[in-house]
Amino acid sequence: MAIENFMETGRLEAFYDAIIAIIVTVLVLELPQPAAPTLASLWALRTSYFAYLLSFLVCANLWQYHHLIYNHVEKINSKIIWLNILLMLVFSLVPYLTIFVANNPNSFIPQALYGLDFIIVDIILFIMSKSLLKINDENKDNIKEAFSIQEALHTPLVIFAFGFILALLGYPIAISICCLITVGRSIISSLRA
Repeated sequence: MAIENFMETGRLEAFYDAIIAIIVTVLVLELPQPAAPTLASLWALRTSYFAYLLSFLVCANLWQYHHLIYNHVEKINSKIIWLNILLMLVFSLVPYLTIFVANNPNSFIPQALYGLDFIIVDIILFIMSKSLLKINDENKDNIKEAFSIQEALHTPLVIFAFGFILALLGYPIAISICCLITVGRSIISSLRA
């Protein structure tokens, strides 16, 4: 039987922080400039601003959630590191998908890919939560409370699924609205704590 090597979380958290900072920077750099210095030109870019705001809030929300979790985690293993790398791979698509949605707000494919990115992130977080609970048995209660799996993982999946159904029925923007509802819910619940 192989002995598992456990590691501390500091380097993983620093890596995660750096990737989120890069994603947020790319998001703002991708915002188009108005054609003229007028309110009408700014208003013409409202879809881009909405997509940016939503993606920025999602980035901030995921960063805060990750920070909250790793406040209670004392050790990680290679599986956790690779789950985080996979999480960052999927999440690093946010700037690209944000521009895709901003340029095509009423098209199903961009909206679906945008929503699917967040669903995959939730699935990875769910798998990661189970793995972290398994190897941090002595701190299980605090970690479970931090995860709040029902609130943080199951509910968003239901909301995203609802958005996909509405999108398929001819309302593609429903996916972005459901993303906004999910992030809003998360921010409000974290401010209550």
